[in-house]
Amino acid sequence: MQRFFTLALLSASVAFSSGCTTMAKRAFKEAKGAGSDAEPVPGSGGGAFAQFQGVNIAAPRTDLGGLVNAGFMNILPTELRKHLTQEKDAPFKGSGATLSIEPEVRYFHKGGGPFPTKIAVVLYWLKADGADYGRIQVVTKSEATGTGDDDLAASSAKELASYLAKRKQGK
Repeated sequence: MQRFFTLALLSASVAFSSGCTTMAKRAFKEAKGAGSDAEPVPGSGGGAFAQFQGVNIAAPRTDLGGLVNAGFMNILPTELRKHLTQEKDAPFKGSGATLSIEPEVRYFHKGGGPFPTKIAVVLYWLKADGADYGRIQVVTKSEATGTGDDDLAASSAKELASYLAKRKQGK
């Protein structure tokens, strides 16, 4: 990854010195990769999550069929488990009260052409003991040609974990 970043910076430097801003923009997008933003669905709850120590992750579902890459659907639960339970700042490392997370892929754009934009919109349903604890929408976007399904899934999972960790702390 460091080699890729160095190459991207070098490309950007060359582009700026030769006056080619298109190349510089492309290099920046490649270096940036996938990014995500989380937002609670208004009126869906979304209170504090401090009482939950564990998490149960359901298999992702979608009504989009073959529009969603199978690789994304397969890797998303693994990335969620990693970022929600195994990382250093993971919000759910214990046992006890369990929050269930049910991912639903609402929109997916695979990209295409020489400069593909890839987008994944995942609605995460949060439930416990039959009660609805809210829904969080995470929008992931990348304009980098090197972004794969694993990068989109990792970015979405990391953003959800960050959002839930802040809510667990009452922020």
